[in-house]
Amino acid sequence: MQLPENLYERLRHLAVEDPREARKVFLQLLDSGGLALDHFLERISSAADGRLRHLVAHALRNQQDRGRLAPHLIAWHEIETDEFTRRAIAAALDGLDTRSAAQTTLALEVARLTTAIGRETAQRERLNRELEIAREVQEHLFPQRLPAVPGLDYCGRCRPAREVGGDYYDFLELPEGRLGIAIGDVSGKGVGAALMMASLEASLRGQASVCEDLVELIKRVNSLVHQASSANSFATLFYAEYDPRSRQLLYVNAGHTPPVVLRKCAAACQLFRLETGGPVIGLLQQSYQQESFRLEAGDLVVLFTDGVSESMNTNDEEWGEDGLIEFAKTCHGLPAFEAMTRILAAAEAFAAGASQHDDMTLVVFRVLT
Repeated sequence: MQLPENLYERLRHLAVEDPREARKVFLQLLDSGGLALDHFLERISSAADGRLRHLVAHALRNQQDRGRLAPHLIAWHEIETDEFTRRAIAAALDGLDTRSAAQTTLALEVARLTTAIGRETAQRERLNRELEIAREVQEHLFPQRLPAVPGLDYCGRCRPAREVGGDYYDFLELPEGRLGIAIGDVSGKGVGAALMMASLEASLRGQASVCEDLVELIKRVNSLVHQASSANSFATLFYAEYDPRSRQLLYVNAGHTPPVVLRKCAAACQLFRLETGGPVIGLLQQSYQQESFRLEAGDLVVLFTDGVSESMNTNDEEWGEDGLIEFAKTCHGLPAFEAMTRILAAAEAFAAGASQHDDMTLVVFRVLT
């Protein structure tokens, strides 16, 4: 006996080209019974299979054949829109005890639905497992170790809103003891955003190792991401290189929420925003500018995605950049990891149990005295 799908395709072809041979093949299938027959009868319930339903209704030889297929005939009669086929099915049903057949139809429908639910559950479990694997893979795209940088205390963390997300941060070990620091936010959510995030990471890491000029570096990354992404996809990106010898932070801000530098000044905190750069990457060929900012001992630098600043509570109120910055000021002087942990905890406390609607990424570094 052929595979069920092959039988379906063969009968579909023969019903048009050679109806007599089609009837012969179907009767062989009917006499053999089993799963192949069940699969075929379930398969021909779509609007496109009216010719096959007509073939079956006309091929039945006797009352026994019609009784065996009565549940299917009843179900087809309810859905059939072609009057010619509907009359053929009605003729096949003529004289049968349709009450018992209807009960059988109901039992078959219950069984079919139970099977469909089981298949859907199994498919969902497979998808969940695949997403879990994707999450594990993405976690390994984030920095697994922090290169030692003299006079700098730093760390980062990403919390995706779903199994995988589009937020990105990275630390790159560069020549002459410099450190590359990146944070980005890909448009969209889920797997699509995660794939673009991986493309962004690969592009930046590949170009940072060969390109010393930051403007040229971001232009190349923009071009690579643009070529690899769909027309409406883009990402914000802040990239900086820190030189511990001079405490200079050279940076380009490509459409990202400006990181903030908090500097202790007497009893207050001075605030500086790192804004210079250009538009988001991934849409069009663009031009960018770089800027140099000299950090001082004790400076606290906070980089974040909008998932942190836009944390929302159950009243749909946003924490906001001002709320984040005011809280970050209270962390001045703390180790970077503790400051990061407290800021994320404050965002969660503001949300007060509301579900996380966006990926949350935070990078904190502190210049040591």
